[in-house]
Amino acid sequence: MEIRAINALAALRAVLLAPGAERDREFVQQVMEPTRPLWETALQRMGAPTDTSGAVWEAARRLCFYTPDRGPERALEALGRLEAAGAWEQNLSDLRRASEALAPAAHGVNLPALHFAFVLADPDRMMPGTALYTGATAGPGWAMLLAWPTDYNLPRLSAVSVHELHHQVRFGYEPLFPDLSLGKYLVAEGLAEAFAAELCGEVRLGPWATTLTPADLEPLKPRYRAALQASDFNEVRGYIFGDLEETGAWGVPKLGLPPYAGYAVGYRMVRAYLERSGRSAVEATYLPWQEIVQGSGYLD
Repeated sequence: MEIRAINALAALRAVLLAPGAERDREFVQQVMEPTRPLWETALQRMGAPTDTSGAVWEAARRLCFYTPDRGPERALEALGRLEAAGAWEQNLSDLRRASEALAPAAHGVNLPALHFAFVLADPDRMMPGTALYTGATAGPGWAMLLAWPTDYNLPRLSAVSVHELHHQVRFGYEPLFPDLSLGKYLVAEGLAEAFAAELCGEVRLGPWATTLTPADLEPLKPRYRAALQASDFNEVRGYIFGDLEETGAWGVPKLGLPPYAGYAVGYRMVRAYLERSGRSAVEATYLPWQEIVQGSGYLD
């Protein structure tokens, strides 16, 4: 899979070093336009208009992009920290390793080039529980890493990028839509995390799949087992994301579940399958979700 890099970090640096009166225009041209397929898709999913003059700024706000009005000083410091850590280069290196390991074309999965953008996040807008970094995909060929550097997330950033690349491959093999189910979504998230652990090391996984312990998850298993065939998108997202403070604004119902419970359930389920079967996460990527759920025994 070809990786086409969009270095929105370098673009933002140029924006912030431009004269103040030019920064908004330069931000739109250098950061927002190259990433348009990412944020337009996100706005559409949120039900927000994408064809208005304010859509660019609405997208930047909702997606927590760092914008020029937030001030240049701390952003330039954060960009310098990412540069010193080699974060951009590490992400590209791990994405290329991930693509080679998954070898989608060899498994009959033909994908377009992956446009990958690394965007500086606004730390004041990021959701609690994200550790100031997250990833996203926007249909075939587009993925993003959004981060504000911290001691915790700097070593873990590329594992999120690898997770998002895995989604591209997995959904090329077994699309999430139109036949959505909670079981399919759980397996997709679990496989993406298991593959990131396989490629980058489990220590580099983020909080989403690892904060809840096996003991925390045990009482949740009956609920997930009963809902495996759930197909309503908002309900399914409720099981995946759990009860987040911001869920109401994103159309996700609160189901009385811990934050990101579905990520943890999916990861533990896939790990159980891999341990039982002796297969790798790469091999399991090209198996139907039902086989993984049943073979894991996790929800039995």
